[in-house]
Amino acid sequence: MASALSSVQNAVVTFEVAGVGTVTDSATGNVSPSVKTLAYDAFLKAVSVDPQVYPGINVDATIFEGYVIKPLELDDRIGVGTEGTLTFGTALAVQFEVVRARLGYGNTGALGERLSSILGTRITLWARDK
Repeated sequence: MASALSSVQNAVVTFEVAGVGTVTDSATGNVSPSVKTLAYDAFLKAVSVDPQVYPGINVDATIFEGYVIKPLELDDRIGVGTEGTLTFGTALAVQFEVVRARLGYGNTGALGERLSSILGTRITLWARDK
């Protein structure tokens, strides 16, 4: 099922999360965990930083709030503190950190399932200045 917000999609959110197994560098022989890239279409808007709502975040930072709309649900490996990149149209990618993920009442139960299936997963991102 498509999100009701599909027609207003304005951003792509990309995460790198832990994959399965390890990867060995052929040149050095170093072993590192494998990573998997996950991309989501999103509808986001910039909001001002309220220190009461987001304690510890500089008021000059940019907060983006909205919904992940395709796929509708975030992977379980994505949560508060997960980092990634955010791209609006053809603009340069911006680094961010997840401040909130998922609705306060979750994706289960009558209300959570209904809203998640209609809108997508609620998300709040903190875009950091480089």
